[in-house]
Amino acid sequence: MDLSEFQEQKEPWYKGPIKYIIGVFLLLMIIMWLVPFYGVKQNPEPNYIPSVEELHVPSMTVPNITSNDIRSYIQTTSEIKQIADKIVSLSCFQTSKVCNAKAIFYFVQKNFNYVNDPLAFEYFKTPQESLKSDVGDCDDTSILLSSLLQSIGLQTRFVFVPNHVYVQVKLSEAISAYKEEGDWINLDATCDNCKFGEISPQYYKSEKEYSQ
Repeated sequence: MDLSEFQEQKEPWYKGPIKYIIGVFLLLMIIMWLVPFYGVKQNPEPNYIPSVEELHVPSMTVPNITSNDIRSYIQTTSEIKQIADKIVSLSCFQTSKVCNAKAIFYFVQKNFNYVNDPLAFEYFKTPQESLKSDVGDCDDTSILLSSLLQSIGLQTRFVFVPNHVYVQVKLSEAISAYKEEGDWINLDATCDNCKFGEISPQYYKSEKEYSQ
């Protein structure tokens, strides 16, 4: 067999095993591109968490509430809604209830310091008072968090455990990893180390009461 006959019989490179290797490589590249894309879409994160100062909170009228029912302190006034709208507009570039809820949770967690109530009695702050002072206890933080979330149309409830209260938000759109009971997600803004969906381990087995 001379050289010309050998060249005629030799299989082109693109018809050999290399085509399978290239095909697998391209498939892996597509998968690596699609997984992060859908992960971000299903579980979006805020791009930025503003400070209270950045929101330019206006002077607000503090309502005179004397009830012992924590639910009566939730405020969804136009002023509170404007603040919630600013938070999510600065934090989330995409339209997502999950991202909006995360932005508001991390805003409250980041910007408010824990200060106890007087020893003699329980004192509930309105969200207006909390925004003015930047401090409060778990009751005050939960009231503020619920007010901001409800003002953008998200359902919330209070969860009471011994000597503590935190919030749950109902989000059917969220991934199952965040959910504890049905579509309810834990939000404890006074827990500095807790992420969205987490509570302090000391409350895992605590008896819980709910109010919404």
